[in-house]
Amino acid sequence: MYLLDTNVWIGYLKGVPPLVARIQAEPQIFISSISLGELYYGARKSQRVEANLRRVEIIRNEIPCFGVDALVAGVYGMIRADLERQGALIGPNDLWIAAIAKAHDLVLVTRNQREFARIAGLRLDDWEQA
Repeated sequence: MYLLDTNVWIGYLKGVPPLVARIQAEPQIFISSISLGELYYGARKSQRVEANLRRVEIIRNEIPCFGVDALVAGVYGMIRADLERQGALIGPNDLWIAAIAKAHDLVLVTRNQREFARIAGLRLDDWEQA
C-alpha cells in the first residue's frame, strides 16, 4: 500500500507519464490530509483556480485519505525528536506526511527521496525511477 507525497500528486496533475500510468494502475494508493491541503493551497493560488479545484476534488472523492490521529501524533513526535538529535530536520508538512506513512505501514512514494531518507525505517519509492 502506498501513500503518495504531494509532489507525486502534482506530477500526476501535470501529466508526468510514469506517474499517471502508475497511479491509474495501482489499486492501493492513498493521500494524506496534509497533501490534500497542499493541493488545495496550490489550486487556490493558481491562474486557473476553479479548474484546478475541480481536479483536487476528484482526487479527494476517489482516493482514500489518511489524516492525523493519536497514533500518527506519537510517530510524529518520535521522528521529529530523532531528526533534531541528528541535526537533520525536514519541513513540517513532510514530517507529518512521513509520520502518517510510518504509522500506517505505508510505502511513501515521493520525488524527494533525499529529504525523506533521513527518517529511519521509512519505506520509500520513486515511481519515476521505476
